[in-house]
Amino acid sequence: MRVFAAVARPTIRNERELVRYVALVTAFALAFALAVDVVNQLAFFVDWARCLRSWSVTTVVCLVVATPIAYSIGHTHLELFRAKELADALGRTDSLTGLSNRRALIEDAESSLAEVLALTIFDIDRFKSVNDAYGHLVGDAVIRVVGRTMQEELGALGLVARVGGEEFALLTSRASLEDMVERLLAFRDRLRATPILIDDVTLRVTISA
Repeated sequence: MRVFAAVARPTIRNERELVRYVALVTAFALAFALAVDVVNQLAFFVDWARCLRSWSVTTVVCLVVATPIAYSIGHTHLELFRAKELADALGRTDSLTGLSNRRALIEDAESSLAEVLALTIFDIDRFKSVNDAYGHLVGDAVIRVVGRTMQEELGALGLVARVGGEEFALLTSRASLEDMVERLLAFRDRLRATPILIDDVTLRVTISA
């Protein structure tokens, strides 16, 4: 019953499972075809040479026909699985920064088994003045730089996400309070000390958390 379910409703998530599915379907088809041919040859038995010749032809034809069909079906299932995985990933990813988004943050918080979770919310200081003075393209570039720096400095602590316009968040259960504060201060200081170069514009930004 499990074999039939694996053939009729396969779950194929990688190339290894695709190969296994093709082998299973081909073996299933070959067993069925040979069973029919064996019954037919024995029912109208002439001699063993004719039986063996017929069974050999059945085996070759079955392999030639069943293998590419099984691969085509299996590959379609694999592509559907990859498309679903990609859609899920895109649904959890902020398109501007490549960080996790608000949905991912909430889902991770709800699914966490940790007894203690720490949530830090960040905001780029006076970000509206950047957009007003230099335009939204520069503002978007600033957000990307801040997000990349945050991931580099704080990614080891937990999930870094962009949750709003210039708002970011860090969700962690893997660090002590002292380590968190030390990392947060290091991130703040690095960002404040590093000028952001965008075309011919040089900016310094700070964050509050």
